[in-house]
Amino acid sequence: MRTQRKIRCGRLLLILSFVVGIMICINLPSSSVSFPTLSHGPRGTTRMSLAYGKMHTFEYSDADLFENSTGWTGRDAELSEFDLELRTRWSKAMDEGHFRYKLDKLKTRIIGKKGYVAQLNVKRAQERRKPAEITHVNQPFNPAGFNFTKIQPDEILFKMVKSGTKRSHDQANGYLPERDYSKSKVRDLMIINASPLEYGHVLIVPDVDAMQPQILTQHGLRLAIDAVLLSRHRGFRVGFNSLCAFASVNHQHVHAYYVETELMVEHCPAAHIHGILHEISITPAKGFAFQLHGSTIDQIVCVIINIIQHFQQNEIAHNLFITRGTVFGEPRDSTLRTIRFLLFPRKKFIGTKEEAAFNVAVAELSGHLPIKIEEMFDGLDEEKIEQTIKDQAVLEETEYNQIKQDVLKICQKYCS
Repeated sequence: MRTQRKIRCGRLLLILSFVVGIMICINLPSSSVSFPTLSHGPRGTTRMSLAYGKMHTFEYSDADLFENSTGWTGRDAELSEFDLELRTRWSKAMDEGHFRYKLDKLKTRIIGKKGYVAQLNVKRAQERRKPAEITHVNQPFNPAGFNFTKIQPDEILFKMVKSGTKRSHDQANGYLPERDYSKSKVRDLMIINASPLEYGHVLIVPDVDAMQPQILTQHGLRLAIDAVLLSRHRGFRVGFNSLCAFASVNHQHVHAYYVETELMVEHCPAAHIHGILHEISITPAKGFAFQLHGSTIDQIVCVIINIIQHFQQNEIAHNLFITRGTVFGEPRDSTLRTIRFLLFPRKKFIGTKEEAAFNVAVAELSGHLPIKIEEMFDGLDEEKIEQTIKDQAVLEETEYNQIKQDVLKICQKYCS
């Protein structure tokens, strides 16, 4: 009798366990689970793939890319479908508390004749994640350190997918073959920057699971250009910091954000050097300039990537800024507008300069200055700003001129 009771009790417990298990599975939201899986990438490297449920996809094609935009003297900025998607999801993430701090309206000053745009953002300096220790431009990727495979699902705004097959190019002419990323498992992510410097500050992370170091690849540059062309907002900017040029995470990524103020580099003169190569010198840090007007995306990508590869091979720190602006040689109020590319070779910088009002990364080289020390904000003038840029970023004249000659040779090879 006792034996039969034990059997019945055991069966009852088994049935109850089965029912409870089914109820848990039914009620568990799929978006809350993340299962890391490993696969093998090129040359035997290990790729980490984080499978986040219900990730939103933003799909686009070449038909969605726009070169022109409204200027700063006309009507309000236009917004594309891309802008609306990014801004809506970014604002939602801010409301839900996924950032390190609430971004209030930033106090802004326009400084000097050149028009440096200074914005007080003390919280970014105080509450951002501690930057990785960077000592070399070619520092290897460290999977044990922070990287973008370790972010939370709520930090992802969407995955970017470009439909249609991209054309392939002859490697002998400087072009690398492209894949059709719409049919591959490559994940190009648009994620929040948890420590934003302005409204809509996001990070574009190309092929996140490949875990590539902070070296701009051809695919990464194409993705950055696509983002600028997808936006119709005149104040949407994209920037890349190499290692030793104030990149704080050694995992390939590009910054993008909105600023509702025109920047000096978007209308300043550009001296022609050769072919599509120009030079700007409005700030103490000279830079190489290119424009989409009169050129093609393929040609721009080819030249810039080959220059960046030269920088990497020679441990030259660099910053790249991509923005909308007037066509070279046109007046500031011209309606003839295009995409400008500004590439700055610069002094290697290791660590942080705590006593400075700002650190000189890609935004600062382009005239946008997020100020981290409140006591220094009101006293800033053009002379102090340019002295900080000189101290942190400007190369010796002889070194810059040698780089300039090397860049000219690269352009002569790929622009002919």
